[in-house]
Amino acid sequence: MKIFYAIFFIISTQTAVGQIEALFDVKQFRQNDQHFIETYLYIYGNSLRNNLDTSNYDKSVEVLQYIENDKNEIVDFKKYNISGNAQSINRNGILDQQRFSLVDGEYTINLKLKDINDTTNKEEHLQKISLIKATKTMFSDIELLDRYWKSDSSTKLNKSGIEMIPLVTTYFGPEFNKLAYYSEIYFDEETKKNHESLLLTQSILIKESGEIAGQYNKLKKVSTSSVFPILNSFDLNNLPTGNYILKLNLIDKNQQLINSQELSFQRTNLNNSMKLNRLNAVSIMNTFAHDLPSDSLNEFMKCLVPLASNLEKNIIDNKLEEIDDTLKRQFIYSFWYNRYPSDPALFWNKYKNEVKKTNQLFGTKVRRGYQTDRGRIYLKYGPPNTITDRPNEPSAYPYQVWHYYKIGRFNNKRFIFYLPDLVSNDYVILHSNLQGEYFNNNWKTDLHSRNTPGRSVDALQNPNDTQWGSNSNLFFINP
Repeated sequence: MKIFYAIFFIISTQTAVGQIEALFDVKQFRQNDQHFIETYLYIYGNSLRNNLDTSNYDKSVEVLQYIENDKNEIVDFKKYNISGNAQSINRNGILDQQRFSLVDGEYTINLKLKDINDTTNKEEHLQKISLIKATKTMFSDIELLDRYWKSDSSTKLNKSGIEMIPLVTTYFGPEFNKLAYYSEIYFDEETKKNHESLLLTQSILIKESGEIAGQYNKLKKVSTSSVFPILNSFDLNNLPTGNYILKLNLIDKNQQLINSQELSFQRTNLNNSMKLNRLNAVSIMNTFAHDLPSDSLNEFMKCLVPLASNLEKNIIDNKLEEIDDTLKRQFIYSFWYNRYPSDPALFWNKYKNEVKKTNQLFGTKVRRGYQTDRGRIYLKYGPPNTITDRPNEPSAYPYQVWHYYKIGRFNNKRFIFYLPDLVSNDYVILHSNLQGEYFNNNWKTDLHSRNTPGRSVDALQNPNDTQWGSNSNLFFINP
């Protein structure tokens, strides 16, 4: 029986300064006929401010979680601070897990976050949950796992002798090669009396059809004598891009369904079909790729780099001269079909027009526009909402601040590019507050190194970076 499952993205309502960006997940389990819920919080490190008053640039966030019943009475709460080295938090983010014991009833979970180094940077979220008395055999929620190992410890990460690090997402991008999860089965007295054992099926289903995805199906005999822990993983290397359901079924010897639990997830797999020995099987007859001119194939493949996965980039960078024209056409078609199976030709033509724009806007005498940093960002995320252009600011190299109101699920993201050679049109990325892009604590010092050369590569951000006539910090923080 599915009691509660949700993953929430904390959306900012502040636009002037920035916002805390986080994922929040809640799961329900049971212990000795009592409910307990676990909350999982992941905070993106780059959305927190540095503490410039310390030598190691700490980051710190205040977390308040409190639970109200249906009478608006607070039944439990936890308030605490999480701090750490800025470089480590920027790289790994902050992952936090809490556990609360509750009785049957209706509840509201309240989450409040505050950046200790910028008290105006706050986020709030609430979620209602229902905890129902168990009247039959049932599953706990399904907890996705980043990693796990056997342990005799009694920490809040431990369940059934397994130490678990939760995974706070249901999106499995190309960087994931497995789906690991944990759940529990709680048997009622009638089931124990009538069944010594039951059959557990664990499957990955195609969401649109409900059919099992290939060989993603496992069977296991389970004893009904006590709580049964489920710890399993599926290899995702051969699971194609698509929307799926992880389904757990409990079946008796007469093939009657006792109960089930499920969790939806999304998979993007760009590597599965981009191995050269598999491209030969791709049919391009009656597709846009069949008629691509031979003299443009290399250029058409190279311009895909801003969107390409690591495996795709490896083929483009290292195999381009080794493969024939047919394989190049198959590569291009697979590239767009994997991303937009409904109409790959439409999206290829749209992208091709954007490449023409980047070549006109950002190209130089030696580089195509799509090969430049600004071209890559433009093609990957689209045109920015605003551009602040500062070609002649005192003491600074020429620079531009690009501001995106929204990139995917992230709000208020900025990029700063500068021109260290002073003469070309090839602005280089200096810093960004978007996760996964180039993050540079020393960007203000580097921007003004035109007049203050010789900074040590080991030095942290120059605290005296507000030079005369400089507005770079203001434009980046509040573009």
